[in-house]
Amino acid sequence: MYIKQVAFQNFRNLSNLELTFNPGFVILSGPNGSGKTNFLEALYFGLALRRFPTSALDQLINNKQIFFRLRLTMSDGRVVEVFLERTEGRSKQQLKINGQAVSRDQFARQQAMISFLPEDLNLLTHSPAGRRRFLDETLSAVSAEYRHAMQQYNQALKQRNLALAQNTAVEIWDEQLADFGSVITKYRQEFVDFGNIHLREILTTLSPQILNVQIVYHAGGNTEKSEFVRRLEITRPHDMERLTTSIGPHRDDFEVLMAGDQPIVGYFSRGQLRAITLGLKILEKEYLVKSGHTPIMLLDDVFSEFDSIHQQQLLEFLKSFEQVFFTTAHLEEIKDFLPHNSQIFNIDAGAISPPARGGDGEGVGDVQ
Repeated sequence: MYIKQVAFQNFRNLSNLELTFNPGFVILSGPNGSGKTNFLEALYFGLALRRFPTSALDQLINNKQIFFRLRLTMSDGRVVEVFLERTEGRSKQQLKINGQAVSRDQFARQQAMISFLPEDLNLLTHSPAGRRRFLDETLSAVSAEYRHAMQQYNQALKQRNLALAQNTAVEIWDEQLADFGSVITKYRQEFVDFGNIHLREILTTLSPQILNVQIVYHAGGNTEKSEFVRRLEITRPHDMERLTTSIGPHRDDFEVLMAGDQPIVGYFSRGQLRAITLGLKILEKEYLVKSGHTPIMLLDDVFSEFDSIHQQQLLEFLKSFEQVFFTTAHLEEIKDFLPHNSQIFNIDAGAISPPARGGDGEGVGDVQ
């Protein structure tokens, strides 16, 4: 399954854009600030209804406009559409598949994808939020139950924190947090268990010198609802003092450790950490494929951050996808690595031009 055609209106600086694609590599080449990342985020939001980690909802709408529209046509003929309007501080979202209105859950299960963003290069060294995002991207792609639990948990968490601030009863929110939080924790633990079976084998190929590593999941909650509720009760006095909920999946984290529980951060080289990050992305794909999905890959200008050996391994990994969207500000540095049938679109001075070589893509889009 791949994206055959897109039509974007008023998404960030993509005011009116229509392009057609083939399977394989789709390269967007242009200087920083030209709209490459915006294009990837439009694909990401148009299929997963999720923003990139540094984005706010208001920022997605083109300046001075009140709405954006995304339409993606898939290779099987399905047409998925997102329309979002924001007026007077309120958002109204419409989701359609083949012209018929659908629920958020029906929409979000249409096509799995994996993103590899500059922020992911610091996955192992920066804040836990990036690692939770990695878990959410993977698990939301394969499970409607997980997506529902995340949505309900976040709503209950917001209400519990409000109750703490207003000094009102929190018990009802404890029940809901434990109900949905235990589901989230269970799925995350299962993914980590899967990772500990397969990650070592992946790293043997990427970096044979990296031996005996394991993923350790630090769960903020519990897989058992009753134990989750008990922990919430124990921490309630602390939470009332701090006016925030101190345990639960929103506090989750994981780390990769060497044998003997020694952290790799501060011990492994930058290149080795990059290799493990690539290994986690390969693991993500293996998990999606095991679950019956064929993801699309979105890669945002991270190729140059790898050394030559791992660049080749990254490319071999990317070739395993039916379709890859790949942005770069340095096309000349990667041209020789690309498959001969890659479609290359140039973004320059506010316009996206058709492929410069290879493929038979068509369509020209303006980026205003």
